[in-house]
Amino acid sequence: MLERLQESGGRGFGLKVSGKVTASEVKAFLPQLELAIRERGKRTIGILADLSDMKGTDWSARWEEIKFLSKYAEHIERVAVVGARRWEELKAEILGGTVLIQAETRYYHVGDTQHAWHWVKTGDTSAGDPSGRTILSKGSLMSGYVPEYMDV
Repeated sequence: MLERLQESGGRGFGLKVSGKVTASEVKAFLPQLELAIRERGKRTIGILADLSDMKGTDWSARWEEIKFLSKYAEHIERVAVVGARRWEELKAEILGGTVLIQAETRYYHVGDTQHAWHWVKTGDTSAGDPSGRTILSKGSLMSGYVPEYMDV
């Protein structure tokens, strides 16, 4: 199940994920995020994803996510992931979905959710935020990559 967090608004959009996520749930939820992105116009948005109660996801749900990200990746500047499973599983799952997104991505424990919201909305880490652990630096995933055919 996916639900919008009440702290959402302005520069930040939050969602809580629980149980095993299906493609139909993702399709039903994405219009809310799309509306938040459209309301920002050309300004970027930060996303907070609380995965503390997530049990897994269908591949078809991941495909819906990837299609969405391919369309709106440039509008997403920061992603905070809160309270997920084991670090290695989380990193693999996040990187799988962020191939299309060049946003800075950070991990926060459940007890640090307020720090996560602050970072998502402002990008500021100077306010004593020792809790966020960088998963992916902004633009780092494909930085420096030059397709082989460019030299032809």
